[in-house]
Amino acid sequence: MNTESSSMQEFLEQIRRDAPDNLVIHNPDSNILQLYELNAPFMILLETCHEKDNFFSIYQITPGNTYSSQSTYSQYKALSKRPLHQHSCYEIMFVLSGSITNHVENQTFTYGPGQCCVMNKNIKHCEIVAGDFQVVFFMIQDVFLEQLLEEYEEVSEHKTEAPGMNPIFQLYLDSLYKTSRFHKVYLDYLPVIPADSILEQLNPLFNFMLEEIRKNSPGSLFFLKGTFARFLQILDTPSLYCMARVQSDSSSQEYIFSKICHIMEASRGRSSREYLEKQLHYNGEYLNRIVKKYTGKTISEYGQDFCLAEAGRLLTKTDMSVSAIITELGYSNRSYFYRIFQNAFNETPLEYRKKHKDTSVS
Repeated sequence: MNTESSSMQEFLEQIRRDAPDNLVIHNPDSNILQLYELNAPFMILLETCHEKDNFFSIYQITPGNTYSSQSTYSQYKALSKRPLHQHSCYEIMFVLSGSITNHVENQTFTYGPGQCCVMNKNIKHCEIVAGDFQVVFFMIQDVFLEQLLEEYEEVSEHKTEAPGMNPIFQLYLDSLYKTSRFHKVYLDYLPVIPADSILEQLNPLFNFMLEEIRKNSPGSLFFLKGTFARFLQILDTPSLYCMARVQSDSSSQEYIFSKICHIMEASRGRSSREYLEKQLHYNGEYLNRIVKKYTGKTISEYGQDFCLAEAGRLLTKTDMSVSAIITELGYSNRSYFYRIFQNAFNETPLEYRKKHKDTSVS
């Protein structure tokens, strides 16, 4: 047995020996696939890694049970040699700092601060360890989601305008249908505002959940469910996040293009190649080739389509002035905006408004 394998086995043995039986690893010696079975309705797992300090820690908490462990970075890095695994529950991975790479089925993706991945029970995956990061994992059983969904539906019944189904609830509901219960689906959430602003909202929620689940006092589960529902609501807020639903049989380039589409839609086309490169962790030229393959346009040209579509919507659905719309969409050169708008629609903005104005707008 080589040194890396030995370190990995020692670390796993320590966790199996000392940790509560809330998360049981089936087929621990398999080189093909492992199953992680959650024996609690809800678990929070906080992982912190500092490569330079050769430090790694796990903080695992379920109602009534807390477990923490520290090891060296080299021991934890050996876990990247693990086979892919599945969960008996739904897993939400949220990056608090640094970045982490996730091997999902036959593809590999890197997630940065504020980014989130939600996986159903059929997804095979494994985190690849490198560098410095802090990541929180939420592991959720069906019964916990059922309770949240019941309350969600009760609230929706009393609203004049019912909201659309939260994608995470939809992921759970899909698993109940024969036609989709075996589908391998995950949701990727990318922030459309700076990650620091997202974390300012979410860190207090995460800390509150950790404290309530640790205390496990009367009423703790009630507060936990409410706070977790707030977290799901933030993920489902278009001004904060764009979401891509991915079925794992799609090709890598299809997946990346779908992410680009969602980011462009959320930012109204005002996402540069450099911004996409930072968000998606791929070379800008490679991303440009993907967009060119599916649209025949460059990233800049493709983004401009979204921006002009939004300009058309604002002209026909609102009473905003043309100057206000130009400012709203982030253009500093009025003449340039007029030129590209007329090239796209063969009309000036005012002519377009007069011809297509929604008469129901006061």
